[in-house]
Amino acid sequence: MQSVHVTLLYAGILGLLLVVLSFNMMKNWVRVTGNGQKTDADLRRAEALVASFTDYVPLTLLLMAMIEAAGAPGGLLHTLGLILVAARLMHAYGSNRLKGADALRFIGAQLTYLVLTLTSFGCLYIYEIPKLLR
Repeated sequence: MQSVHVTLLYAGILGLLLVVLSFNMMKNWVRVTGNGQKTDADLRRAEALVASFTDYVPLTLLLMAMIEAAGAPGGLLHTLGLILVAARLMHAYGSNRLKGADALRFIGAQLTYLVLTLTSFGCLYIYEIPKLLR
């Protein structure tokens, strides 16, 4: 079994992005007091960003690590990792109230789903090939 050296890089980068998103959420949480915490749009948006990140990124990184450990090529893993980082940055930036930002959020979400789908199929592919050769 191989190491997961490439996935470590993207796990570290994405971990730092989660820290930034979490600080943004806490900044908004501290700014709002009392019942405003239930209705403040900026706080809700910041919470949704963290929730979306924690819903998709950990499993995608785990799947990347599994296919890397099974021998997936480094170039493929770097491509998947770069797409995932770009997707999460686009999703975060696209969640701002800027003109045209919604398109970035949508594209970021779709790219995240793409990497999750590809790594899932990668695991299924790696599982089936050795099993068929027995």
